[in-house]
Amino acid sequence: MPRSVRRRHAFRKTVQFFSLAAMNLHLSGLITGRLFTGTSKLFCVPGLHCYSCPSSVLACPLGSLQSVISSPGFLAGISSGSPQALTVLGVLGFILLPGFLAGSVACAYVCPFGLLQELLYRIPSPKLSVPRAWRHGRIVVALLFVLLLPLFLKPSPASAGNPWFCKVVCPEGTLAAGWPLALHDGGETLDLGFLFGWKSAILVLVLVWAVVSKRPFCRVLCPLGAIWGAAGKVSLFRMRVDSSCIECDRCTEVCPVDLAIYKHPDSASCIRCGECIRACPVDAISHSMAKPGGDGEKHG
Repeated sequence: MPRSVRRRHAFRKTVQFFSLAAMNLHLSGLITGRLFTGTSKLFCVPGLHCYSCPSSVLACPLGSLQSVISSPGFLAGISSGSPQALTVLGVLGFILLPGFLAGSVACAYVCPFGLLQELLYRIPSPKLSVPRAWRHGRIVVALLFVLLLPLFLKPSPASAGNPWFCKVVCPEGTLAAGWPLALHDGGETLDLGFLFGWKSAILVLVLVWAVVSKRPFCRVLCPLGAIWGAAGKVSLFRMRVDSSCIECDRCTEVCPVDLAIYKHPDSASCIRCGECIRACPVDAISHSMAKPGGDGEKHG
């Protein structure tokens, strides 16, 4: 690996670990099992990190979004401009802002579960690619578990629903909150039945998958990645590959999501980490504010 690529990689890893530390400042919670309830919990992490993690000092944007959507009278409140409607607009704005600026850049530099997957992929093992078509899975997860089920699957129209993605899917929540809280509780008050076993199975499968494939959860299941990827299509900063590209695939070798950027410079899967920029031997790749399809841009 060229020195410039190593430097870029080391810088990104430093930012990732710093972000992880900054959102987990309540270290005493890891010992006591008690959640932090300070005012910083009103703000969301620009990444996937569970509100119920004992060390967390910030909220999860997906959890916050589902909580508001599933609240009683949400649909009626949208038309009347209720505080619930304003809250969900605020959370959506927080989620979409980094996406409209630079696509999925938060996935590359902030999200702790993305960091974990990258570290797991370093474990020596046979490596498997993730079919490109599978990336649509995260769109299905976002629509079904983050939007539709919390909105419509309720005991009655006047009752609150559930944050279904957090409840039955999210492996990060199981790792950062479910397992630590279960260890502290010892089964005395928490329900460690089928649902806990189901989510634990999902987590184990995702962790094993991350050993053999690059960031599989991000690419196939993550709703945040789906939202940021879609926003990245019209973001201010985008990836650009000019006509000097020799299609050597050095970019694919260093890409955390196994993307051939010269084939898909505007791909929703790109996390804008910039490692391909340093790896390119002919300096054909860059971040640009220019619109895709401009003069000198290469298309596959």
